[in-house]
Amino acid sequence: MKIAIFTDTFLPKYDGIVTSTLNLATGLADKGHKIYIITARNGKQPEFEYKNVTVKRVRGIPGGFYPEFHMTNILSIRLIRYLKKEGIELIHFQTPITLGIQAILSAKYLKLPLVGTFHTFITDEEYLKHVRLNKPYMKKVAWAYIRAYYNRPQLVTVPSESAKQELYANGITKPIKVISNGINLSIFDTSKAKEMHEKYNHKGKILLFVGRIAHEKNLDYLLDCFKIILKELPNTKLLIIGDGPQIGEIRERIKKEKGEENIILLGQIPHEELTKSSLIAAADVFVTASLTENQPMTLLEAQANGTVCVGINTKGIKDVIRNGYNGFLAESDNKKDFANKVLMVLKDDKLRQKMEKCAKEEAKKYEYHNIINIWEQEYLRLIKEKETSPNPKRKKGHSKPL
Repeated sequence: MKIAIFTDTFLPKYDGIVTSTLNLATGLADKGHKIYIITARNGKQPEFEYKNVTVKRVRGIPGGFYPEFHMTNILSIRLIRYLKKEGIELIHFQTPITLGIQAILSAKYLKLPLVGTFHTFITDEEYLKHVRLNKPYMKKVAWAYIRAYYNRPQLVTVPSESAKQELYANGITKPIKVISNGINLSIFDTSKAKEMHEKYNHKGKILLFVGRIAHEKNLDYLLDCFKIILKELPNTKLLIIGDGPQIGEIRERIKKEKGEENIILLGQIPHEELTKSSLIAAADVFVTASLTENQPMTLLEAQANGTVCVGINTKGIKDVIRNGYNGFLAESDNKKDFANKVLMVLKDDKLRQKMEKCAKEEAKKYEYHNIINIWEQEYLRLIKEKETSPNPKRKKGHSKPL
């Protein structure tokens, strides 16, 4: 197969969508399929290279609301010509922004099957804050925006059952299939876990957060919970890995509250470097207070490293953390509950060790080779259906040769 994957977010930016896109592309490429990643031009680092994977960059301008994000033209005849020349058989968009529109229009013009994956609840207030649109009426506007994208593909995919139900509840009428994000369990090096733990905290326990430093991650809430934890275990350290639009506010808060000794901002660490560093495995608990997650890659990767997770009992978080098995779920309006769940794990070594084993076992469900097989089957089905469906007569003046 020849598949074009359109994504508005890609390297050098690192987030869950980028990781998911890379896992999908490389997994399919390993099976001999040719994958074309269509994304915005960015010359900050050497281009990603992998056998059977081609990265096609298109011109863009800085988006402003996220570092390293670029807005692109919504229609490029040159790009459509390129897709036609390469013999693309199916188009898949990962993001509902400008390249998502280009994917929809390209698939329509070339009469190719179209898949759209819903990764992010951009309808939530915390996401809307970044573009200063967090007004009560904007949630309805945001869902209308989502419907404009996801009522176009022949197939919509989501990584969690909770996302599927929310899309149906808000007017998506196309078939929706749950296909989990996949993770490559073999890429993680845990051999230096003890060394990393000693480096960052030889006196006590380590909590770890990995993700965008942005409103939707609810970091202020997490820092409030951490203050409660410190009252009982003052030697605990919180490592924060990531960057984003709220980094200045978070850094200022930590400085104002004199928290530099216990809270360590490690900045953005490239994914490949992070997976080899043993930092995730070094943590005693992986923590997230986000209320907007679909199926966070960071939680899946924490489990793959045998790290116990504590999060909020909402949306995709509750699909990944099995309360009392591989971690704990806390109520969203109860910081003391969150802190107590973390303290339970930190104080009880036997409980933590039991949960660590369960976390590794749970992570096997997301092994990316199994997930890739599902994608391959769905792509082949859609291509076959398109090939065998009646070809409607072209209207006069429609779809002129490129």
